[in-house]
Order: sequence, then structure tokens, then C-alpha cells
Amino acid sequence: MRFKMFASVTAMAAPFVLLGANAGAKDFHGTFSGFEETGPLPGPTAAETGAILSPATATVDLDLNRAARTITFKLTFSGFTTDVLQAHIHFGKRHVPGGVIVFFCDNLPNNPPAGTQACPTRSGTVTGTFMAGSVVGPAAQGIPAGDFDGLVAALDSDTAYGNIHTTNHPGGEIRAQIRHDEDDDRK
Repeated sequence: MRFKMFASVTAMAAPFVLLGANAGAKDFHGTFSGFEETGPLPGPTAAETGAILSPATATVDLDLNRAARTITFKLTFSGFTTDVLQAHIHFGKRHVPGGVIVFFCDNLPNNPPAGTQACPTRSGTVTGTFMAGSVVGPAAQGIPAGDFDGLVAALDSDTAYGNIHTTNHPGGEIRAQIRHDEDDDRK
């Protein structure tokens, strides 16, 4: 009888113990599409498109560890018909452009922060960890360089989006609003 009671109590307590082990951790996800893009049209007009028909696809997964003040990421993309120039997280609401917060990767000379890895050319996976030193801004939007809390606030408020820029679409070819894993990407 005592064993059954102990087993019942243990089974009921296990979810709470597991939740406590992950305290301060949070997961985010984004699915990229050209339909989410707001980049400028190529050419002299530089008008915003509102969307780009692109065969490219991508996903991003972020794991925030508040206690360690780190975010590990995995960005996977494919289907680009021209070379990827750079990929990063911006600060902006859905369908609204914003400044760059952190870089996933970059292939442009003299542009990325020190330690930024090169992007795979047309398809591949990039993994890494963001820390306070990874944050480049955007100061004009209230996030100064090094402000890890600003990056976390953008993610928590669903005002962070991933953007992948290519030779064909240097303003961005595909984009994903980055949301909490339990949120719908279409909000």
C-alpha cells in the first residue's frame, strides 16, 4: 500500500520537478516565406514590395536560457536561386521593417560583427549562440549594442523577425516573425 501511494505522489510531482529544471528557458520558432517579406524592389525605385514570390524556405529555432543569458539558434534554409548575402534578426512587427539586432551569418565584406560565421551559399544550416556581445542594436529603436535584455524583450513581445537577404533581393528575400513555440506563426 505504501509503495502505491509513493508511486502516485512521485508521478504527480514529476511534471513540477521537470518544469523547475527548465525554469528561465524559453523556445522560439519561425517559418520563413517570401510572402512575409517587406523588402524593397530591386532597381531605382526601392519601393517596398509587401511580398516576394520565392521558392526558398527556411526555419529557425531559438532556445533562450535566461539564467545563462544566452540564446542558442539553428537556422536551416534551402531553395535560393541566388547566393545568400546575410541572415539576421530584426526588431519589427509583422510586415513592418526594423533594424538589425543580431547576425546569424554574413557573406559581405567589412559588415558583420567580429566572430560572425559565413552563410552557406544557397542552402544549409547555421548554428550558434547569441550573448550580450552579439547584439548590434538597433540603437535608433532603443536597443543599444550589447543589450541582451533588448533582444529578449523583442522576442518575448513577438516583435523580432528573421530575414535572409540574397543577391537577387538584397533587402530580404524571405522573412519569418519569430514567436514563442506555443504561438501560431500567422498572428
